[in-house]
Order: sequence, then C-alpha cells, then structure tokens
Amino acid sequence: MNPIKVLLVDDHKIVRQGVRAFLQTLADIQVIAEAGSGADALAAVEQHAPDVVLMDLGLPGDLDGIAATRQIRKLRPAAQVIVVTSHHQDEFIFPAVRAGAISYLLKDVEPDALADAIRKAAQGEAVLDSRVASRIVKEMQGLRQAAVNPFTELSERELEVLRLLAAGKSNAEIAAALVISANTVKTHISSLLGKLHLDDRTQAAVYAWKEGIVRRDG
Repeated sequence: MNPIKVLLVDDHKIVRQGVRAFLQTLADIQVIAEAGSGADALAAVEQHAPDVVLMDLGLPGDLDGIAATRQIRKLRPAAQVIVVTSHHQDEFIFPAVRAGAISYLLKDVEPDALADAIRKAAQGEAVLDSRVASRIVKEMQGLRQAAVNPFTELSERELEVLRLLAAGKSNAEIAAALVISANTVKTHISSLLGKLHLDDRTQAAVYAWKEGIVRRDG
C-alpha cells in the first residue's frame, strides 16, 4: 500500500518539527509538506494533493484554520482535515466541524492516537477528543438553547465587531476602528460565529441585519 500523504499546518515551526519527527518513524504515513499559514496550506494542497491535513486553528493572516479547512474541502474534497488545536470551546468546535473537518483533536493527544486518527481519516472515519465529543453529543441532544439571544450571548466587543462586519468592513478596518489587532478581530469573529451557530462572516452579516443588530438609516 502507498503511504498516507500528510500535510502539516501550524504556525509554530517547532510544533511541525515535532509532529514530523514522530510521523517519519511510521512506514504507512508520509509527511509530504508543511505550511505555517492558511494561504500556504491552500498552495500546498494544490501542489501536493495530500490525503490528510493536520490543521491548527490559530493561523496568522485573514485565513484562519476554520476558513482554510473550508477552502481545502472545496479545493480537494478527497483530502480529510483533522483539526489539532488547544481550543475545546464551542466557538471553535462547531465552526470547524461545519467547515468540513472530519476529526477534532487537542494538542495533548498521544502520538499513537494521532497516528491512529490519521489512518482512520484516510478511510473516512472520524475521531473526536472525548471533551469535544461530549459537547457535540449535548448539541445533538438539544441541551443548548434552541434560540440564541445575541444581546445576552455576545459580549459588547463581539457586538461591536459584528456591527462593523455587517457594515462590510474588513478585519483590518474593524481593527483600526476598535483600536485592536487584526488577530484579536479574528478571535472575536470566531467566537461570535460559534456562539451564534453560524458558518462564516457572510452568514453573520445577514444575521445582524435580520436580528436588528444593525439597521439601515431611514
């Protein structure tokens, strides 16, 4: 059998080196490329056609791990994405799964468990960290509120970001208006998307207008 071709995506080189060093000891898994940003990940997918992508969520630039996952799944549907992150909050889990990630693991995963998840992903099988699985089960069981009140669920800063997003502002423009960094804007957007159970900023903008968070003059 041909080895499973893996692309490593993480903005920390030392993390990529550690994962690569372990995976290189396995005969059935081959690391074919690395990427430190979402844009580099898309380029690597086009060039190398991986079977499995190990995806960090906190990537620099406008294309974070969730957006990169969505784009990779469109670009190469055969490539399975495994999220490997330190975040296990709802605002990261559900957008990542909706973006097309087949598995969601935390960075304290045991090396052998990571290798097993890669093998299963290559076969179209999902693996979830137990903490993530419990959140998804509760969601499926409807234990969360069916309707979210954005004015109580979102922080004041998240509401500010949502209003500016709905006005068509870019991350850079939102950052300048609120005097915060572009990375902080990305964090707020990921958080509000998770809380509102939305997939992307376009849905968020439509939601903001529909729910009266922003209004047209006159």
